[in-house]
Amino acid sequence: MPTTTPINSLDEQIRQRMEDWRTSFEAKDVDGMMSFYADGDAFSAFDLMPPIEFRGGDMWRQNWVGFFAAWEGALHLEFSNVEVHASHDLAIARLLVRLVGTMEGQKFDLWVRTTNCFRRIDGEWLMIHDHVSVPLDFATGQSLMNLSPAKPFG
Repeated sequence: MPTTTPINSLDEQIRQRMEDWRTSFEAKDVDGMMSFYADGDAFSAFDLMPPIEFRGGDMWRQNWVGFFAAWEGALHLEFSNVEVHASHDLAIARLLVRLVGTMEGQKFDLWVRTTNCFRRIDGEWLMIHDHVSVPLDFATGQSLMNLSPAKPFG
């Protein structure tokens, strides 16, 4: 007789949070996005766009409002090479993320590197740090936005 197994392992809980985050992202749902982050100064981010560091929820919310407003039509994310390391109340998700969409008339299809740090707060896994980056060609000073994973890990 089949049974429904609750999401028990910490790894599975974090992977589910990431999938739920993706759903909010693709829906351009700012309130939904913000529900994944710790409140106030408990949250920080290093993102692709300035400033060099985001600190606190209000600053991060404004980033999402501006980001989603710049994109026309649908946004699509693909996760690859997802690794989760979790223990008790702290977890790290490390992954490659493909972003496909159109911003201000320009089509984008790029891969970024992402590291999300989670803390279990009042029983809920919330991001306390979000880091997104692309490699840099030091010789030219240019971002390398045309790279993709050589081969997915699984």
